[in-house]
Amino acid sequence: MKRKGYLAYGIIGWLFVFCWVTERELAEKGNIVWNGGFLGKLAALCLAAGTLGGAFVFWLLLQGKRLLQGMVIGKGVSVASSGAWLSPRRTFWFSWLGIWLLWFPGYLAYYPAICSYDTPVQMAQIVEKAYNDHHPILHTLLLEGAWRLGGLLGHVNWGIGLFVLLQMLFLSGVFALGIAVLRAWKAGVVSLAALFLYCGLFPFHMYMSVTTTKDTIFSAFFLLMMLCLAGILRQKGIGRRLSKWEIGYLGAGIGMVLFRTNGRYALLVPAVILALALPVWKRRRKLAGRLLLLTMAVFVAGSLLLQGLFVMVGAQQGDRREMLSLPIQQLARTYVYHGGVGLYPEDDNTLEAKDREMIDDFILDQAYLEYRPDIADPVKRHTNTYVVRYRAKEFIGTYLGLLARYPGDYINAALAVNAGYLYPGDVSHAVINLNGRDRGLGYIQTRWVDAELNPLGIVRESKWEWLHEQLEKFADTNGYLQIPVLKYSMVPGVYLWFWLMLAAWLWVKKRYEELFPLAFILGYYITLFLGPTVQLRYIYPIMITLPYYLVLTRKGEKKD
Repeated sequence: MKRKGYLAYGIIGWLFVFCWVTERELAEKGNIVWNGGFLGKLAALCLAAGTLGGAFVFWLLLQGKRLLQGMVIGKGVSVASSGAWLSPRRTFWFSWLGIWLLWFPGYLAYYPAICSYDTPVQMAQIVEKAYNDHHPILHTLLLEGAWRLGGLLGHVNWGIGLFVLLQMLFLSGVFALGIAVLRAWKAGVVSLAALFLYCGLFPFHMYMSVTTTKDTIFSAFFLLMMLCLAGILRQKGIGRRLSKWEIGYLGAGIGMVLFRTNGRYALLVPAVILALALPVWKRRRKLAGRLLLLTMAVFVAGSLLLQGLFVMVGAQQGDRREMLSLPIQQLARTYVYHGGVGLYPEDDNTLEAKDREMIDDFILDQAYLEYRPDIADPVKRHTNTYVVRYRAKEFIGTYLGLLARYPGDYINAALAVNAGYLYPGDVSHAVINLNGRDRGLGYIQTRWVDAELNPLGIVRESKWEWLHEQLEKFADTNGYLQIPVLKYSMVPGVYLWFWLMLAAWLWVKKRYEELFPLAFILGYYITLFLGPTVQLRYIYPIMITLPYYLVLTRKGEKKD
């Protein structure tokens, strides 16, 4: 067991140092030349600092296992023996009310809501009756219902405020349900108290709970689905009828698909893993088969419901360029470093004419000159997806040919746009949207666009202006980056490494069934790595799920 652990954590350490060194090099110098000298230095650092550092982390975990086990499991104390006052039912109601009350001041400060991110665009679709599926149609319809309800009640803000109030209740309810479920599974009091405080006091929960973005509801469904999956894996047998956990898994999974497009694609990774595991998972083959059927049912039912909503409102198909964010970044970077445009001194003007022609057909109006390493949007908004759709063979040939000629630029583009997910020292994720003019464009976006929202009757009516101003200052200045140590609980680049260490621990301990849910985390991460940039709302589902799974998996520890 120890040999496997040192190996697994050594590999994770190697990857961590690789990302740390390369991302820091890109942040400081803007480019990496992948020559022999750099590769030799990188390999030595990864081997020395990474492999040894990872092995040392595993040793520390072994030394601290007994202490953590006693804290988290509560030394095996059952729910009954701890007193009826802390029953799962009471735990749920206490947690739900407590979390909601801790968030409520934020609701008063930002009343009726934080209408940032895609809300102005979605409201324009509603007014013009020109729906498209670039944003989840169901979420747009919910916003429309709230807007129209407010109009019927005499004040649009009442409808928007009610929508956000219900959203707060849903998110806090899922958090509280998770705490109650862990209590029913005999998790320790100390860990549950810490989890409650995390849910109530972690600042971005409050911000997200009052923000009218699809990601809040999606994240709640994501956590609920993962909790239900854990419940399914704890079942001793598979009955003819669906259990409450299986019904919850179906409902939460479908909700997840309806509120984010990449929620559907994230399901494909665990589905493939289940299909591959089915022939060899002899001990629980029925469970694997049931999970595969449930996962495919979520995918199919969610897709059909999406299509039904699409037809019902007469929506237009949104542009698919979002899925091309990474290739767009790679091609744009290759052009500005090898196309002779004079943007960077490293430009060697070696790009062939036929490749220039293809990129010019795909990236219009020389938009590659707007290339930013940390976000694809400046170039992406000028791309012609017709080229990919109807000249696919030619486009793929050019893309792969340039990959073979300029692999370093492709790697640099991928590392730069995903720095926030890979590098705990990254700060680009906090400043990508700042323009020097508007407020509310930091890591958590709170911007209010008066010109677009006020004519619709959605106006700022803070019920606690002093708190509103303090929260705005925290958001505008990315104040979380100034908090020693605790800032790393809020930086997105930390979470991947915690998930990897958790996966390695479960693998070392041969707890393969508990390892399976992390396939959903992998699937979701893949969609993030292919996305346009790093934002809090994108990483939020993974952030809120990690503490629950740390408690859950530690609860299942057995003494050696």
